[in-house]
Amino acid sequence: MKHLIDLINSAIEKINSTKSLIQLVSDLDCDGLAAASIMASVLMQNNKDFQITFVNRINEELIDALNKRESELVIFTDMGSGYLDLIKNLNSNAIVLDHHQIEGEPSENIIHINPEEADLSLSGSGITYLLAKEMTRNNTLAPLAIVGTIGDVSYETNSKLFENPLIEAEIGLNLFGRFSRPLHKALEFSNIPGINEESKAIQFLSEVGINPQENGEWRTLNNLSIEEKRNLTDAIVKESLKHEKFTKKLVFGDVLTLKNFPEELQDPKEFATILNACANMNEPSIGFSLCLGNEKSLSTARNLLKAYRKIIGNYMRWIENNPDSIKQTERANYILGKDAINENFIGTIVSMLFKPVEKTLIGFGNSKDGIKISGRSKNVNIRDAIVEAAKICGGRGGGHENAAGAVIPSDMQEKFIETCEKLLENSITVKV
Repeated sequence: MKHLIDLINSAIEKINSTKSLIQLVSDLDCDGLAAASIMASVLMQNNKDFQITFVNRINEELIDALNKRESELVIFTDMGSGYLDLIKNLNSNAIVLDHHQIEGEPSENIIHINPEEADLSLSGSGITYLLAKEMTRNNTLAPLAIVGTIGDVSYETNSKLFENPLIEAEIGLNLFGRFSRPLHKALEFSNIPGINEESKAIQFLSEVGINPQENGEWRTLNNLSIEEKRNLTDAIVKESLKHEKFTKKLVFGDVLTLKNFPEELQDPKEFATILNACANMNEPSIGFSLCLGNEKSLSTARNLLKAYRKIIGNYMRWIENNPDSIKQTERANYILGKDAINENFIGTIVSMLFKPVEKTLIGFGNSKDGIKISGRSKNVNIRDAIVEAAKICGGRGGGHENAAGAVIPSDMQEKFIETCEKLLENSITVKV
């Protein structure tokens, strides 16, 4: 941990000593948007001029473009650890704040800060927040780190690092959409057995004595009175106990509220969903603006979220109507998205279809750079398998033990599957 703090202090010194325009480069997913917003907030607080660029991967073209800008310092957030061999070609100094798998060694012009080297489980926004907290001597940016971390599905492992009076935490019903989703829809899309269908959810609420509508408007969980919430909780527990699949985690979980954001963004899970929508709809600047507190961007973000959900629905129906798009093997299931699924959405689709009790799931979607790959697994180290298979196929990958991705040449899909099968057979089992 001391080495990590030393690196953070070196990065702070480098930022403070930079007088010219700083280049800020970030991944454009939820974690990347949150990390970029944290870093941008710090730079603004310290009167540093910066230019921000959102990208989904680092390549030679990006490095060439950054060199043409002739900046003294480039800061990478939520990306860079897997591209140290490319970043060393910058003509400027660089700070890399990332949590992905490390490939290679940083050169003298790079300050590389990755929590993996200190055995810390942190997201990209999490490690960026540690620098921000050290630099500003306050923890007001913790809510953004929570949003990014939840978007990266890694909250449970490091929640204590973000304890903050601006974040209210309690144990409550594990329902998505406390502020935005009609209560019966929240129940329908929950994992709670017995009531996860729309008609059953509406009937269930009626039996509990909760009217799902008020003044012609659908009610949300947040609209309920304390007594109604108590009655709903008791009824859900009683219903769940009737089913063998019942576990405490299906019903209860951490319920966080971000006090310094408008109601629509106070649930970090809902906030993270909006940021992912902005990213996948190629509008990262809208998500970035929301993180910086610009409420005027909310209306645009709502429209993006609506369009995002519609596209996801179309993709899910396409998979359902095209059973040949799923290739099943002994070790994994593969979604062959080809041109039918946009590369920006393949990770979301894989996450939605993946079930921890089933086999590893890997999805493919064509992109301008080749084939975009996204994988999820609960019982094997999917990162090692995807990274190695991508390398053998002339591509590049990265990620985490349970979630990883890669890009490979467009003619290497079958070879990748064949290689991945062999690697999965010998993969290290992940403890869950």
